[in-house]
Amino acid sequence: MVASHCLSLQLFVDSAKQQLNPILDKSGTVLYSSCDTLKPGKYYFLGLNPGGSEEDTGTVRHSLDELALGQSTRNAYLDEDWSSDSRSYGKGCHPLQRNFKCLFEAFGQDPRAVCASNLIFKRSANERGAGYPELAELCWPVHEAILQIVQPQAIITFGTQPFEFVAKQLGGGSVQYDESGHGNWKWSSLIKEGVPSLIGVPHLSLYALRCHPEVIQKIQSLIG
Repeated sequence: MVASHCLSLQLFVDSAKQQLNPILDKSGTVLYSSCDTLKPGKYYFLGLNPGGSEEDTGTVRHSLDELALGQSTRNAYLDEDWSSDSRSYGKGCHPLQRNFKCLFEAFGQDPRAVCASNLIFKRSANERGAGYPELAELCWPVHEAILQIVQPQAIITFGTQPFEFVAKQLGGGSVQYDESGHGNWKWSSLIKEGVPSLIGVPHLSLYALRCHPEVIQKIQSLIG
């Protein structure tokens, strides 16, 4: 079983490298969760792209090599310190990290068991530099491979662009919008047969999902 899993990882990595050749040596990462989450699971969690400085981080190629070797064991949402020059948080204490943990613990799910990534694997300091939608198109075949492995019941996105892009890739449909409890912000859902349920919440760096248990409850009831 272990050997089979390693072979599957290597096949995934080889295919991903071919697809991502234009950004392989750019700063970025493929998974925010550990390599152990590349297996069947209930959820797939997606943001837009990795943030932070492009100068002091590894490349997309390096992140894939770590996956192939089974060395990608960290979870960026739980094990990293996302402090900045202007704000100190501590490991796993950035608002986005706390909201990630809160969401899946409320679902009765171990956050470490959730396969997590970003729509675009290349890192940028802000959303404007993400390369959307061109790089989302480049990265999507890799996400399709991940979805075939994980077979999630639901894809949960945060921020507008990931939800809109994934909804299009799933074939579109009737999107439902619900109150988030924060001003005029909404959370979105696309539920249709034959594809994972798609849930989109406001950006979790700004939206304190942990303060809105009623929204978490509605999401949970919607996706079962």
